[in-house]
Amino acid sequence: MMKKTITLLLITIAIYSCKNAEKKEGKKTLSNTEQVAQAAGFDNWDAIKEVKFTFSVGKMGRNLYDRNWTWNRHTGDVTLIASPDTVQYNRRQPMDSIQTSADRAFVNDIYWLLPEFKFITDSGTKIVEKSNAVAPISKDTLDMFTIVYSNDGGYTPGDAYDVYYDKKHNLREWVYRQQNDTTIGMMTTFEKFDTINGIKVATDHRTPDRMTRIHLTNIEFNK
Repeated sequence: MMKKTITLLLITIAIYSCKNAEKKEGKKTLSNTEQVAQAAGFDNWDAIKEVKFTFSVGKMGRNLYDRNWTWNRHTGDVTLIASPDTVQYNRRQPMDSIQTSADRAFVNDIYWLLPEFKFITDSGTKIVEKSNAVAPISKDTLDMFTIVYSNDGGYTPGDAYDVYYDKKHNLREWVYRQQNDTTIGMMTTFEKFDTINGIKVATDHRTPDRMTRIHLTNIEFNK
């Protein structure tokens, strides 16, 4: 009787261990870019129907311009208000030259708003990861990855970004390099994070000399 009990116990343990092993094997290991997106609330993105925000550029404490955006993710409708003009278009329909110019600005501004999501949703990209890299602005030792866009399609084909993030997968700095050139086009910080409807956004970006500022305000993620 004792032998039967021990045998049954061993079989139960073996089955339980197999099930646990299957669960571990079935669980997908997230890449660092996916973990960066998760840290920014990517799980909440599908529920968002409408995005509103203001993209502002300042220099030496003076505001240079604002672009106010409304984007319906479901229909593709976009409205740009940049005083004194208003441009409306649909990203899924043919666009005239004015609408194309507005859409080029939209692609730029949404990248500043949600870079973490763009890293994993944009197509035609190549990503190279590196641990313990020295960030160019803060000189902190951070993990980083370089994302390079293919030479086909898009408004800025072949461009590259070097992205630096901390142990919690929050973005800290990035570097833009046109056409994947070794020359730096622009580098800024990620500051003043705010969470709206479960999505975390860096609302402030500064150049190394702190004289140029990219500022994001009036942010809404509507379900």
